[in-house]
Amino acid sequence: MRYIRLFAVQCKLSVMAAAMYRMNFWLMFIQSLVNSAAGILSIEFIYGSVDTIAGWSKNEMIILICTSLIVNQLFRGFIHFNQNRFIDSVGNGSFDRMLLRPVSIVFQTGTGSVDMSCILSVMGPLVVLLIQTNLIGTGVTIITIALYILFVLNGVLILSSFMLLLYSTAFLFVKVDGMTDLYYLIMDIADKPKEMFAREFMYGFIFVIPAIPLANAPASVLLGKSDLPMMLIYLFVGMIFAAASCLSIRMGLRRYTSASS
Repeated sequence: MRYIRLFAVQCKLSVMAAAMYRMNFWLMFIQSLVNSAAGILSIEFIYGSVDTIAGWSKNEMIILICTSLIVNQLFRGFIHFNQNRFIDSVGNGSFDRMLLRPVSIVFQTGTGSVDMSCILSVMGPLVVLLIQTNLIGTGVTIITIALYILFVLNGVLILSSFMLLLYSTAFLFVKVDGMTDLYYLIMDIADKPKEMFAREFMYGFIFVIPAIPLANAPASVLLGKSDLPMMLIYLFVGMIFAAASCLSIRMGLRRYTSASS
């Protein structure tokens, strides 16, 4: 409960900081709508020549892309900036202050400031997602919505844990900014149907570079394309990467020497 209260305070302070500039607040909202519209227009262009891609119709693909955008923006809004701050702190010595706080290091690496522009950017794809789901008429229930939210959060967990696993190498190499390129690669793969990939690549993008679970899992639940074994695998991947990232941080702490000394 202590960590939940602390996280809530961090969110409150970030909202207060963003509310000081109301015009910027609305500009961020407009930007969210523009970004979503651009993604949908690209799908309209692609499906002008084909009816389906890997068994996914145009409306289904829009739902997949919107889900990918939601996971991405939640990660960028709550986690990404703070992880970048963490790898910088290892190099410049400010990580020492994190060690002195009576709060888990893993918690500190992923929380702190909240990027309200990214959180607002969730609104655009969320609205489009609701419209497309209504058009398809898959019979969404409360259970379906709950499972969709669960797998969206699992996607954020997987992405956060994978990036933290990479960034923990800062304890060894100090400068690891180049690892961020893998984040962009993951998001490029995340909005593609898993059926597009050969079996060996599909499992590689689940267990090695976990891009497929980010958007395919929640979108499949919403569209009725999910199957229980694969859903359990996605949850298992989330737990494995979360445990691996925590372990890597603990191992890194043993190697850490203050850069300020």
